[in-house]
Amino acid sequence: MKALTDAAFWDAQCWSAQRPMRLRWLYRDQDYESVQWLARAAGGATARIIELGGGGSRLLPYVARKFGNPAVGSDFSLRGCHLLKENFRLQGVRGDVVCEDFLHSSLADGAFDVVYSAGVIEHFEDLQRVLAAHLRLVKPGGRLLVTVPNLQGVQGKIHRRYAPRLWSRHVVFGPADLVRIFQQLGLEGVRSGYLGSFFLHVGRNQQWSGTYGGPAWQRASVYWLLRSASAGASLLFRLMPWRPHSRAFSPAFFALGIKPSSEAQLATEGDKR
Repeated sequence: MKALTDAAFWDAQCWSAQRPMRLRWLYRDQDYESVQWLARAAGGATARIIELGGGGSRLLPYVARKFGNPAVGSDFSLRGCHLLKENFRLQGVRGDVVCEDFLHSSLADGAFDVVYSAGVIEHFEDLQRVLAAHLRLVKPGGRLLVTVPNLQGVQGKIHRRYAPRLWSRHVVFGPADLVRIFQQLGLEGVRSGYLGSFFLHVGRNQQWSGTYGGPAWQRASVYWLLRSASAGASLLFRLMPWRPHSRAFSPAFFALGIKPSSEAQLATEGDKR
């Protein structure tokens, strides 16, 4: 299976200048909603959760502290694994970190009540195979929760125009496509939708070749203007009882499904589809 990124990409682009940090609640209603869906998937503090591609995750340590779930993170980036360990420490919780490629995982089949990933599967060309690797770790009757950046909306157009090299490392698809693959894999009770109400972003590194050539003050101004606008809008929507979700402006989408309680049932459902 062809992967569109490798450990060196993540070390260089995501974790090289990243410091350990807690989940920030001043903005990003996407994070707020992701926590809610992960708590629903777990259904209680005894559920064991793993985040695949969890290097540097802030959400997993937060959930482990807030709800008390045993938490494991898996990533093939050494730098990402180190950041995740430090993020667990910042939250004052004990979490395990497995530094390996989850496609060739040493973990046992059905070892987890909830398998979760965020911003991972879109970096692989064979979506069904990478999701099958997720599902292998889900125990019968457990849940699979996957969130994906929404690149079919305005943010995707920004990426394509101003960060073509970064854009090329993504497979672009939507909620209906994710639901279809969940169903093909035999998952039951599949739910899906958009996460967050508003988010726009323009980066400042060389991956953003469409903006990198301008003056530094101009790049910084655009970056902080969009970040402030996104933060203000997201905080506003978090305080409102109504949160608009849309293909145009929501930053991500998700699917949640239940693994059948027996492998025979799973195989039967997969054959039907």
